[in-house]
Amino acid sequence: MKGHLPTIGAISLVLLLLASFGLDFNNMANGGAIDLRNRITGVRLLEHGIDPYFYKWDISQPEEYCDPYNNPLMKVSKTTATPALLMLHLPLAPLPYRLAEIAWLLLQWALLLGTAWLWFRLCETPRPRWLLAAFVTGFAYTASWRLHAERGQAYVLLLFLLAIWLTATRDAKWGNRFATGLLAGLLATLRPPFLLLIPFLALHRRGQLAGAAVGALLGAGLPLLMSPSSWSDYFSAIQAYSTYYRTGIEPNPPLHDFPPRIEGVPTDILANYVSIPYADFSMHALLRWLGAAPFPAEPVVLAMAVPFGLWLWLSRHERAEKLLPGVAAWLFLADFFLPAYRNNYADVLIINLVGLGLISGGKLPAALWPCFLALPAGWTIYLLAAPSTPAWVINLPTLLFTMGAILLLFLSTIGVKPGKVPATNRERK
Repeated sequence: MKGHLPTIGAISLVLLLLASFGLDFNNMANGGAIDLRNRITGVRLLEHGIDPYFYKWDISQPEEYCDPYNNPLMKVSKTTATPALLMLHLPLAPLPYRLAEIAWLLLQWALLLGTAWLWFRLCETPRPRWLLAAFVTGFAYTASWRLHAERGQAYVLLLFLLAIWLTATRDAKWGNRFATGLLAGLLATLRPPFLLLIPFLALHRRGQLAGAAVGALLGAGLPLLMSPSSWSDYFSAIQAYSTYYRTGIEPNPPLHDFPPRIEGVPTDILANYVSIPYADFSMHALLRWLGAAPFPAEPVVLAMAVPFGLWLWLSRHERAEKLLPGVAAWLFLADFFLPAYRNNYADVLIINLVGLGLISGGKLPAALWPCFLALPAGWTIYLLAAPSTPAWVINLPTLLFTMGAILLLFLSTIGVKPGKVPATNRERK
């Protein structure tokens, strides 16, 4: 019987993952993946040279451009993704929206499992492999993942691309390659916090800089071929969106005249979302709770950028591989400092930190205990949280993930190993 335990365990995890996917598919069938919708309409507009960030739909416009959550009383639309991130949704733009929803849900799951595989293959012994498999399976049952999958969010795409960069950067063969830098440059255009990769490369992976320049040029330049003003429109919209968010002023949308069906989907389904616990959790939300809103965006960003710069400078003589948990931790923490909503679907980025912590092959690092404890908290919140549940309770798993990220950052700074780096993967200059 003992010899069959690994097989039984593997089958159990696979069945649990299939059941979780089934729950996500059911949620998708009952809603319009409202965050995916604004990116699909956004890239369609961009494709036709129309500003997606300030666009307002009316009944005379093509239904392919209609996002029911685009508030006509606000200057900006609901599209807040960078032009580069919008471009990655281009393959979905020609599809009927219902088919695009299904394709994106399948891709979300492929990216989640692909990330797990990237870290799984680096684990040196069975123990961390089982811990990693258990963590990813457990995460798939949290409110964080349910919200991510149901809304059609894109953080899992960033997770996967970052996992490729992290695993390649710690490898002796790929650590200073042009191709690895190309990915880093692309990531820097997909979401503002990933700009932190560039100074890291300048100090620790100079061989990637040429590739990063080309990757950034591609990420920034390709949208300009569709709309020369795409990036200036984006920065203008983000400033306006920041003002709405920091002041807490968001006018209630008026009744809007929508057709009964949009792209063949009943409008009451397209405009629907499944009730899953979520709550804003950012530095600006904390300042608002303390009565300090509206607070300028710049000092809050500097409150993250200055410590990051100090950490990077103080650790400039360390091996790059040793600092990668710190880089992943900073990218997880940076989201809290943006002048925008920080919902718990962003928690999926923690998987890379768990992967980095487990690849040593030893016991579960102390820094990861809060991350594992966050899982049952996430399950409980998903099952029991009510609309009246306080925001701090809903965000308890996020707090625990944040504790784990800070501990990994601290350990990578003071020299305690969060995960052993194999001698073959050490930096070769």
